[in-house]
Amino acid sequence: MRTKIISILMGLTFGLNATMVHAERNVVVNGNRLNNVQVQQLEQIHCGPIANGHYWLNTNTGIWGYAGNPMPQGHISDNCNRPERRPGLSERGLLFGPSDWLR
Repeated sequence: MRTKIISILMGLTFGLNATMVHAERNVVVNGNRLNNVQVQQLEQIHCGPIANGHYWLNTNTGIWGYAGNPMPQGHISDNCNRPERRPGLSERGLLFGPSDWLR
């Protein structure tokens, strides 16, 4: 999991910037704005949606919180461990991607 989180954040380090589109997300992690693909990848690790906002994330432990507040809010994968949680469409293989529409 740490490797996935680091690879998402590394994309920002190398200057990958998303083109502004109508549905552009505004998720900032450790001072870096994530593009839509990075937000989707982080949502998969989180097993649920991530609201627009500013967050900090310890990539070694997976602990996260709100930017400017040192109080931890939980672990990035806490949402995955809820027994009442229904697996998402992507986890069940039912989510279409852009390449699926071009076939």
